[in-house]
Amino acid sequence: MVTQLSTKKAIRVAVFVAVFIAVMSISFILQAHDAPVGTETLMAAPAPVAETVTAEPVSYEMSDAIDGLASWYGGQFHGRRTASGARFDMHEYTAAHRTLPFGTVLRVENPKTGKAILVEVTDRGPFIRKRVIDLSYGAARDLGVSVSPVEIDALTKTAVSEFYEENDSTFLVFSPDLKPLVVRTSKLDTLAASTTLTNVMKNRSENEYVIIRPGTKGLTYTRACMAGE
Repeated sequence: MVTQLSTKKAIRVAVFVAVFIAVMSISFILQAHDAPVGTETLMAAPAPVAETVTAEPVSYEMSDAIDGLASWYGGQFHGRRTASGARFDMHEYTAAHRTLPFGTVLRVENPKTGKAILVEVTDRGPFIRKRVIDLSYGAARDLGVSVSPVEIDALTKTAVSEFYEENDSTFLVFSPDLKPLVVRTSKLDTLAASTTLTNVMKNRSENEYVIIRPGTKGLTYTRACMAGE
């Protein structure tokens, strides 16, 4: 009786095992049929994430300087030493200011016309009450002022250096209407070698940008245009 029960139990176990193997085999075949062709798709890398850097130019805020009356000086001082030690050239784009550091770039705008120019501070003055800046003869003529109200923004050499210490993929530039912008380096094509502010101001066209960067003896300026234009 004991032998008979053991034999039945063995048969049941064998049948269960056979059925289990058959079911698993069919399941594996079905899964293999539905699987993608080629093992490389199982380890496909995720799609690269797009770079999240703004491609469009961004405004840069210059420091406010005191607005007021501008005057100019020229022939009487032409060739003389300025307070900074440089010789005054009445045809260069320079200015005298009472307090701003030498080498500071000023954006000076004529509010009556909306025209703006860039000048560098190389001298001290003016020393006449209520006047805030003395422009060189060439700069005043370009701006269309004599003794006239102007609006002034300032950009020191220190501010320019600090900008480039923190940004290695962008330029600090002035737009065609001489408003300060931050532009990705890949967006601009330079048109000439870096030079002085006066050379850039005299040779730039109305649709050109001006790249400003620190140099070994002060700031340098480069004419540029948008890539592809």
